[in-house]
Order: sequence, then structure tokens, then C-alpha cells
Amino acid sequence: MNGMPAKIHTGVPGLDKMLHGGLVPARPYILSGPPGAGKTIMSVQFLREGLEGGERCLYVALEEPPNELKLNMRPFRWNLDDMEVLDANSDVRRFEPTPILEISTEEEPARMRDLDDRIRKTPDFESREVTVHSLQQLLKNLFVKRQYQRVVIDSVTALKYFCMREFEESLTTQSFMRFLTEAKVTSLLTVELPEEGEAPPEAFLARGEIRLHKFRDDTGIRRFISVEKYKGSSHDDVVYPFDITATGAVVQSGPSKGVAASL
Repeated sequence: MNGMPAKIHTGVPGLDKMLHGGLVPARPYILSGPPGAGKTIMSVQFLREGLEGGERCLYVALEEPPNELKLNMRPFRWNLDDMEVLDANSDVRRFEPTPILEISTEEEPARMRDLDDRIRKTPDFESREVTVHSLQQLLKNLFVKRQYQRVVIDSVTALKYFCMREFEESLTTQSFMRFLTEAKVTSLLTVELPEEGEAPPEAFLARGEIRLHKFRDDTGIRRFISVEKYKGSSHDDVVYPFDITATGAVVQSGPSKGVAASL
């Protein structure tokens, strides 16, 4: 399309083919799927692609401590040393209704190479709460200071469970997605879906949704990938198989690889 910025690669060549070249930069996208489908692996590949191109990349950890991410990615032998990781996990071990501190808007990410293998423990004398407002303010500060090109939010589901009240969920999600759009950063937000999930509400606000599918049959677990939505670009509307290999997620895209779109 005339006037459209050049697309950027996702770090998964088969997915780039499905997207007819990659993602339009500076927009928010959803990566959805059931637990264990490969969302975190694929989102880290997206950041790794940016790192290899000299981009500044941020992974926002809302679901698992950063040290677990480091350990889980180690078998792939990727060079993620310069990937910046923001520990935005809420401390949910305390239940007494006493005031707790919101995550500081001055919190600093750590580079992957500097992450300790030990789990961060909840301090005995205080707990830290992460609200959408405090996280948004923190990210706003970081985007200005550090000029990230790629950001992963893993996951929006954890953000909703731990950081939002039910009555504010829709409005707060809309505000957060609008913030990411206005920030002009290419962002990938992971969303948990049940096996036969409907479109997540975040998908209506994002510029695109890539969905991962996971099934179990006599041969074991089978994984598939589809592009459910991609505004402003053509894309394949076929469902393709993909595998988690020693080199990461590999999409088997091609003329003879597509499967029924009714999956």
C-alpha cells in the first residue's frame, strides 16, 4: 500500500509469510491462545528479531518472575543478553486489607544478562501492587527515556486478573490499548484463551490478532496458527501447523501445508 511503512519481521519466518511480509510497525497486536500453546516463546522470538537488528526491546513480565523466563528460554540458546525485562508481577501472597505500595513509576528494567536465577521473594515488611494506571505511567516514563522499538506484555490476562477490578475491566483495557497505539511502539500482547475460545475483547482494540491453537490426538499435541485479524494489510486466511523445536516456534506455511480453517 502506498505510504505504508515497511513491515518488520516477527522472528518466525513462516508467520511473516502468513502476514505477507511481517507486521506494520508502531501498532499493538494480540497473540492469543490456550495455556502451553507457545505464546511466550513466540513473543520472545519477536523481541529477539528486534535485538538482532539493533533495536531496543522490552519484555514486561506480569505472569512469571523474570528469572523463570530466563531459565525457560535457556534451552533455545538465543542471545537475549540485551533484552530488557520489567518485573511487573504483583505480590499476591498477602491478604490482609492493609495499604500496599503501588509499583513505582521509577522502576527500572534489568537486562537479561543481569537477571539472577533466584526467584524474587515478597518482602516481609511490604507488598507491591501493580495497577493498570501505575503500569501505564511507568511504561510511559520508560518509553520516553529508552525509546523502545518493540515491547511484549505477557500477559494481558494476568493484568486483568491481578490489576483490574471487574467493573473497570473494559474501560481500563481500552485505555491501555489506546496508550500503546499512541506510544508508536510495536507491541505484542499475549492473551490466554480456552481451547475453543471466542475472540478476546482486546482483539477488537488491537490492529491484529494472531491466534495459536492446541489439540491433543493419538499422536500427541498438535499446534496450529491463524491470523484472525490484520488491519491495513492483506494476509493468509488459512490455518497452518507449527511446531516448538530446539530453535523455537517454526510455522509450516506453504501451498500444501494449510488445513481447514474451521479449526
